Amino acid sequence: MNEPDLFAPEKAALARARGLLAEADAEGHRDALQTLADAYERLVRDMERLIRHADRTERELARANQQLRELTETLAFRNRHDGLTGLLNRETLIQEAEGLLQDRPLGLILVDLDLFKQINDRYGHPVGDRVLVDVARALERMCPGEGHCGRLGGEEFALVLGEGSGTTAPELAGHLAEEIRAIRRPEAPGLRITASMGVAVAVPGVPFDRLYLCADDALYRAKYGGRDRIEPVRDRIEPEANPRPCST
Repeated sequence: MNEPDLFAPEKAALARARGLLAEADAEGHRDALQTLADAYERLVRDMERLIRHADRTERELARANQQLRELTETLAFRNRHDGLTGLLNRETLIQEAEGLLQDRPLGLILVDLDLFKQINDRYGHPVGDRVLVDVARALERMCPGEGHCGRLGGEEFALVLGEGSGTTAPELAGHLAEEIRAIRRPEAPGLRITASMGVAVAVPGVPFDRLYLCADDALYRAKYGGRDRIEPVRDRIEPEANPRPCST
């Protein structure tokens, strides 16, 4: 569809002026009309150029705004997510967990890959990085709608879930352990991956750092109890003025 000619009236006036110019007999009349016609033609040409420039400027501004929005979204994502795996980073995961724990029971699963240094030493860091990404995808598949999963650093991950997820934290940890054991890397056919996990559940009002401490203590027991194990904290963690050691 052709756009309307914004200068149709001016161009018609210019055509009429040129017509009069062709019919004029007096030399002065002819010169004045010629000057008017030339000035009018320059005006129309300059205005058309300005409008084309304005249209181009508007398109360039729209493109720049879109690039700025995309850059802002990218920076916001990178600020909240781990650069390698795309999971929430440590700081963001803790913030999300603290928010959930204000008004609902919260389960925390700490995951530490077994003998990960040996994977890097034997197969190289590129394979190790791909393993971390594979584990991250396994966490995402297991993560319930109300939950969050993140990379705490190195080969340590975490998954938090609210009680409304329909699956208990120990059950979810069991499924996650199976997912991790099933990971295979075609460039490292002999590689087998396992993880040790510590699981704890807290009720609202418990500081997240206490929940984390209890899950971490359970993870320690899993690591030094033979690896490829899941160690739960037996009782829910309750708010206490003088917190006792985590129950085993």
